[in-house]
Amino acid sequence: MVATLIRLKKDLTFNGFNQSVWHILGTIFAGLYGLGMVGMVFSLQVMEGAADVADPEFVRTASVLMGSAVFLLWLIIPVFISGADAAMNPRQFITYGIPRRGLILGLAVTGLISIGAVLTLIWLIGQVLHWRWDLAAAATSLLTLPLLLITFSLVSQAVTTSISAWLSGRRSRDFLAVLALSLMVMLYPIMVGLQSAFASLSDAIPAVVDFLAYTPLGAGAALPADAAAGAWGAMLLRLGVLLATVVLAVVVIRAGLVKITEQPTVQSSSGSKQASGLGLLGRFPATPWGAVAARASTYWLKDTRYGGTLVVLPALVVLALVMYFQTDAAWVLLALGPVLGFTLGYAISADISYDHSAFALHITSGVSGTADRLGRLVGLLVFGLPATVLAALVPAVMFTTPGTTVALVGVSVGVLLSASGLSCLISARFTYPVPKPGDGPLTQPSGSTGRLMIVQLGMMLSALALMLPELILVFFLLVSGGAWLAWVLGVGSVLKGAGLVWLGVRLGARVYERSQPELFQQVSRY
Repeated sequence: MVATLIRLKKDLTFNGFNQSVWHILGTIFAGLYGLGMVGMVFSLQVMEGAADVADPEFVRTASVLMGSAVFLLWLIIPVFISGADAAMNPRQFITYGIPRRGLILGLAVTGLISIGAVLTLIWLIGQVLHWRWDLAAAATSLLTLPLLLITFSLVSQAVTTSISAWLSGRRSRDFLAVLALSLMVMLYPIMVGLQSAFASLSDAIPAVVDFLAYTPLGAGAALPADAAAGAWGAMLLRLGVLLATVVLAVVVIRAGLVKITEQPTVQSSSGSKQASGLGLLGRFPATPWGAVAARASTYWLKDTRYGGTLVVLPALVVLALVMYFQTDAAWVLLALGPVLGFTLGYAISADISYDHSAFALHITSGVSGTADRLGRLVGLLVFGLPATVLAALVPAVMFTTPGTTVALVGVSVGVLLSASGLSCLISARFTYPVPKPGDGPLTQPSGSTGRLMIVQLGMMLSALALMLPELILVFFLLVSGGAWLAWVLGVGSVLKGAGLVWLGVRLGARVYERSQPELFQQVSRY
């Protein structure tokens, strides 16, 4: 059975490359990027492991920190892909009657058939070379290499199985994905908080390493250090922590499989809420563009693929506040308005892709291109415009003169409108695979990486090109300090943004009406 699962994973992995050229390019790019990062770490491990330059304490610190980081990656990556239709998800094997023991072992082994496992193996080989200056430490690294690999795979599978068994509901998946996204944005404030808890970073590292070395995160990576120091008691204790982690992962996987296969959850409809009224459809004008705006606004409120952007915005504000209090640089807060404006304007660059099969509603109902483009734009500006103005106005009033306040608010609104106008055209012209309805905001569909990067890079460069007039005026404003130039910058940015919105809606409408069938085929295939 294990051999069958391995062959299945191999076939699915290679068949994935037949989906599209973009998938191949994206996988190659991701693999080369990961290989480059691991290659740099591997080079450092080789250099620091030379007998004439090796510092035992430094090697131990580096090993534990890197080992903890690798363990965390294996632990949190399943959260990012929890909403995906993963081929090796335990729920896919419910109807096949596979013995539980064989399924657990098979899932653990197939978890090692991935780019991440190959990169982890390279790092583990680097660990052996990192400790080559001591024979006992190098031997320990070599002997624990397969144990660490299987531990990483089991822990990752335990997270996947737990999510599938107990957090398989849409709200639970969305909560995990949004939480992970928020933690990514808040990583810098978290690190600053940890650093401030100690007198200095140099004082923090030894204490952190000593703590991690007795946890599942760093216990495996600390074993060679114990062998080099002859601390056999500590080594046995850490080995026990590692083995206990393996046992606990197996227990969690088994309990999750029992829940999935033997105790399915029965959904009851008795407590379902009865819908009443038209909702947002009753609050927008009774026109085609009003109906589209109401549906787009509903997406922003209830669809976490859009809501993930709204969660990031407060996190960006917190990040800016932390950076300001740390550096006392007012520009960090003054940049909030333009950054939020661009983020919101860019957010609708994949609105048709997000529709998936629901895009058929626009085709069959005969919605015009102008109504479609304008409705989606209004659905964004209803809340995006006040949020952008507020993010620009508050810091500007606190730190700048009235003239500069006008310029900053105008530039922020102009960036929002310019990015929105560009998105109105881009989303009708270029589509790419996005998370399907019901998936989490961090899910990356197969075959999306290459085309996604190309489209996003193109839009970023186009947006920067459109911002050149503002950048030139900001330069002259900083040099001359003329109050009249601030008004020109503020008012000019808004007028230019309004013009780009008009142009984006018009051109996007033409593209939309000319290629409706092709757009529907593309988003349905994705």
